Amino acid sequence: MFFRRGLVAVLLVTGLGKAVWSTSGTEGASFLDIPVGGAPAALGSAYTAQANDAYAPVWNPAGLGFLHSVEFTGMHLDYLSPVYYEHAGLVVPVGKPEEGEAHSAGFGASIQYLGTNSIDARDVSGQPNGTFTAAFAAYSLAYGQKISDTLALGATAKVITEAISGASAKAYASDLGLLYKPTSKLSVGGVLANMGSEVKFVNESDPLPLAGRLGLTYQILPQWDWSVESVYRKSGLFSGSMGIEWRYGEIFSFRGGYNTVHTQQLGAGAGVTAGLGIFFWGQEFSYAWVPLGDLGQTHYFSLVFRWSTQARPERPRLKPVEESGTEELNDPSQYHDVYEFLNEKDSDAH
Repeated sequence: MFFRRGLVAVLLVTGLGKAVWSTSGTEGASFLDIPVGGAPAALGSAYTAQANDAYAPVWNPAGLGFLHSVEFTGMHLDYLSPVYYEHAGLVVPVGKPEEGEAHSAGFGASIQYLGTNSIDARDVSGQPNGTFTAAFAAYSLAYGQKISDTLALGATAKVITEAISGASAKAYASDLGLLYKPTSKLSVGGVLANMGSEVKFVNESDPLPLAGRLGLTYQILPQWDWSVESVYRKSGLFSGSMGIEWRYGEIFSFRGGYNTVHTQQLGAGAGVTAGLGIFFWGQEFSYAWVPLGDLGQTHYFSLVFRWSTQARPERPRLKPVEESGTEELNDPSQYHDVYEFLNEKDSDAH
């Protein structure tokens, strides 16, 4: 092999490591830390507590217990040259729910793929020695199950592959997730991600980016959602993120967020994220902008297609007048006793 593991580390740490928020070159499969989906990325990666959609296999498999329809998503990430990142996911609910309710279980699958165009290679003395390419992928199957009306558990199994020039490696990992919805406005989610075997190239092995995530999403107003999340990585890095979304009906939404995970290396401005979502006939297009300081800008483009097996419930709204019970107060018969009392008082006065 005309390049060393050190060359790979330089590629991953200087070109990708900070961008994918890995804390050191000693972790394998660092691409798993790249946010998946335009909406999650725009929200600063604060998505663990609201992933009951096509992103559930990656973000929180427990969300598969709260699916409302079959969903498919595809994503392209315009990443740091010469790197590109793609994702595809499919989720399928199981069982027949009551009208207006979510299904009680679901299956999901996803593919994450990060690849490079040709990269100039160097020999041990630093001299040019041709080119090489690299490819990193994760193939996931997930299942989520409701264990009560408000609580669901889920798990994801992954096969991770890496290939750099003539060398390749494989690892196996799993995620465990929990999603708790005590009210229609509040969701709490937790995930233990990337538990598994090390990634081994030739005689060198690196651990997977094991991490624990805890998030919360709250609907402040019918049009506003607020999310916060904390992440602790086995490597020792602790980070926090938050996101907020404003929706104009079922037409479009604006999203913004902040993530501290890589601000120490790239500056405070690198934590800002932003994006928008456009909804049409129940489908969704999302865009996200995620800066990486001096390394450049990244741009997410994703689509979510839904095949509803039932009407997807709208976000809670204030009840219209005719549903609030106020029409009963407009019925004069409701005031009969009051009228009689006033008439009696008027007679006594005369």
